[in-house]
Amino acid sequence: MPDVTLYNKPECPFCWKVRLALHACEVDVRVLDWQAPEHRVQWEALTPGKTVPVMVSGAHVIHESNVILEYLADVSGRLLPASAEGRIRARQLNAYSDGVVGAALREVIFEKRGKPQAEWDLERIQAGVEGFEQALVHLDAQLGESLFFAEDYSFPECALTARFGLAEAYGVFIPDRFPRLQQWFQRMKALPGYRATAPARCLAPDDSERRV
Repeated sequence: MPDVTLYNKPECPFCWKVRLALHACEVDVRVLDWQAPEHRVQWEALTPGKTVPVMVSGAHVIHESNVILEYLADVSGRLLPASAEGRIRARQLNAYSDGVVGAALREVIFEKRGKPQAEWDLERIQAGVEGFEQALVHLDAQLGESLFFAEDYSFPECALTARFGLAEAYGVFIPDRFPRLQQWFQRMKALPGYRATAPARCLAPDDSERRV
């Protein structure tokens, strides 16, 4: 693969799922801070929506996280199952993570991030937690007794690991009534890619390794 650069925001779930995908594909990547003034000028010129992640791979500029995942699957032969059914499942669950799980958790994270606890809107947070737990019913059914959501480590592993990791960091946990999802998340956290890509907030306080 050509030289790869990722313009990145550490706590953005879309950026994190791309970092997980890059790690799973064993891609060497130069990760640049989205906020650094010299980098911001560069990546904002590359995306009409002025959002990250933005990935540059040789002559290719890709500025949507799901298009980045598709590109990585195309060039690496990883991240998507071999069967058509498995690919459909992987893509649908990735979309569910973005559209349903992410929408619920956004209410919690956006309310808590950068605010003292005394200023939190508890009704908004509770609504987000309830939406997250409702979304888990579908995810639990989709996972069943399998180790992965779609035959092997694929798009939903990247997307949901990032969502669940940020949820946990902001005090939202998978309830005990979903033991299979709890076990799945623990397996994902045990993989090298989790510690290599997680934002600092999502790691143990004594972890001294450098993160992106």
